Amino acid sequence: MGRALGFGLNLLLSRSLGPTGLGLFSLVLTTCQTFELTARGGVDYGLSCELTGAAAQRSELEKASVAESALRIVQLSTLVLATALWIWVVPLEGLLPVGLRISRGGAAVALVLIAALESLGGLPWDLLIIAGDTKRVALRQGLFAPLKLLVALAGAASFGVTGALTGYGLASAAQLLWLQRICRRLWPWPKRFWPNWQQAWVLTRSGIALYGTNALAALVFLPLVSEVANNAGIAEVGYLRVGQIMVQLFTLLPGALTPLLFLKLRGASKDDSQVSFETSLRLIWWLGLAALMAYLLIDQILIRLFFGEVYLASLQPTRLLVLMAVLDSVNQVLHTPLLASRRTRLFAISQNSGAALAAGLGWWLIPSMGLQGFLAAKLCFSALPVGIYLLEGWSRFRQTRMVALLLLATIAIAPLCWWPLAESIWAFSLGGVAAFVLILEGQPLLKHLPGR
Repeated sequence: MGRALGFGLNLLLSRSLGPTGLGLFSLVLTTCQTFELTARGGVDYGLSCELTGAAAQRSELEKASVAESALRIVQLSTLVLATALWIWVVPLEGLLPVGLRISRGGAAVALVLIAALESLGGLPWDLLIIAGDTKRVALRQGLFAPLKLLVALAGAASFGVTGALTGYGLASAAQLLWLQRICRRLWPWPKRFWPNWQQAWVLTRSGIALYGTNALAALVFLPLVSEVANNAGIAEVGYLRVGQIMVQLFTLLPGALTPLLFLKLRGASKDDSQVSFETSLRLIWWLGLAALMAYLLIDQILIRLFFGEVYLASLQPTRLLVLMAVLDSVNQVLHTPLLASRRTRLFAISQNSGAALAAGLGWWLIPSMGLQGFLAAKLCFSALPVGIYLLEGWSRFRQTRMVALLLLATIAIAPLCWWPLAESIWAFSLGGVAAFVLILEGQPLLKHLPGR
């Protein structure tokens, strides 16, 4: 319900702001996501290691001490990163594009404050998950995410993008105050200003591999989005945001199935885990491609209906972002066995290789190609890890022909997303190949859906 409400509010906010205002709003949100991920320092993964499993038997005081150290680390890193962000945006005049319709100083203040509030409000949700308080955790997507968009929409209706940023910041502040009050009730918190540095090192060391990989990807794409805004115009970032909103519809099922797969793999025998893994991979891959094929047939109708004629320029970015979402879902399934068995080396190599390739392509292509250069870089970031994982694990697949067919269908669909091939013989040929493969794969796979 919360996700559906958030989707609807995003549509209304997009119509209210227009491509330019939406582009600035999206740039702020992208910065906040990167900021929060970077500020965590990997302590979220460290917390799950230190406070779950056998470690869950620790005393309440020990749990509170570990949690307090984690929060203090994030608070200190947030302060340092907020200072760095301010220097980048104001004295160095980076990130935000020139020629903004609102005060650059005001936009910079809103950007830094919202980023800091979102960063400080991220880790407490992990503490609630660890404590098993699922009812309050559900409020993140069910209440607070829609609330931020609702208050932003109210502000946008009166004061444009300035009001949207102000409203979003106020809602983020309210969320943080609520989280602080709730989290203080979990355990008897110690009263200290600095973290326990020994605990801090243990927390950071545990999650450094995953943190470094995810942070690198985030830090690669934030400057690339800024380059798009500066080279092609802030409205291009607004079109990118439309694609990101539409992608939410294509990630619900993989997001629900992958955690279940992770739990199955942790407890299954070797033979059973391979069957479960391969079936899940093919099912999620097939569902993503089938949804994408259906979307390509009606995307113009949906964009006009949801966002209006002014956003028709977002057709290509949206198609490609949906394709990337399919690849990311496949990627998530492929690396789940690695994380379940705590083999993070190949995961780090694959993801970091994709980030490095995307960085190089982005800086080379964006000055001449604008948003299309960014999309090319992001597509390589999504595709390269999938290729590496498939090559590494190909010998372990029991039905290599079926996996190869899904790969063929993906390759056939990609040009349909990139180029306007409507009414050409190539479009019909590529679409026919993809449709044939999906029909061939669909019948044996659909019986594995939950409830069937």
